[in-house]
Amino acid sequence: MGILNLRKKEAVAVKTSPKTKKLAVVDASNKPAVLGVSERAFNSGVIVRPRVTEKATILSEKGGRTVVVFEVSREANKRNIAEAIKGLYKVTPEKIAVLRVPPKRKFVRGHMTKGVTGYKAYVYLKKGEKIETA
Repeated sequence: MGILNLRKKEAVAVKTSPKTKKLAVVDASNKPAVLGVSERAFNSGVIVRPRVTEKATILSEKGGRTVVVFEVSREANKRNIAEAIKGLYKVTPEKIAVLRVPPKRKFVRGHMTKGVTGYKAYVYLKKGEKIETA
């Protein structure tokens, strides 16, 4: 099944004795079959967008360490968010807090409706590290 195989392999003849021949399998490509951290983080959609608000800037100025807030997908957990931050911004987060953003209520055609529940992540960085979001 060569279609599903990600790595191409070449057969190389190795002489062991004049009577028998053995074939050794050598990888044709030097690239790993698994995507790198940055490609996986970029393609996965864990981080939706940075959430720039007054509260986020006050938190960042107030404490000794930098705090950056991101909107994240529903399926994201702390480990996925940490991988995405490492891949996209080349910074290791010190602490991550994931919170639920309540849906906004709307009045449509005489009925109250709710939007979709969102999630945001507070990413705490070490004292000297920064992330350029905007």
